[in-house]
Amino acid sequence: MGIDEVKNYVVEKLKELLLLLDNFFGQFLGWFDKVFPPDTRKEKINHWFHVALPFLIVALIFAIVSYCCCRGRRDDDDDHVYEEIRMMKAPGRNCTMSRSTFESDPKFYFQNLRSYPGDYLV
Repeated sequence: MGIDEVKNYVVEKLKELLLLLDNFFGQFLGWFDKVFPPDTRKEKINHWFHVALPFLIVALIFAIVSYCCCRGRRDDDDDHVYEEIRMMKAPGRNCTMSRSTFESDPKFYFQNLRSYPGDYLV
């Protein structure tokens, strides 16, 4: 099979596709004219728009609410890595602190434990 044969085959298939699309759009326009005759088209489309509008509004509200609710629950997002922050009671104080802060430098924590007057000391 040479390059010319492949080119002719592709051109023939594109012609068939264009004929199919032409037939499809012709059939669609025929169906549209049958369902919505040109003399009453405006009134019928207006009627069906008013019938469908409440359903469209409910579907739009549902889509927005479900998008907003599900958007906050994605923990496996590629752009963000969510890490659970573990908390602990701060030694010598009446408050909580993150465990990673304490474990990163406990000596520094205990050196500065009493340096802030009015702190939540036990």
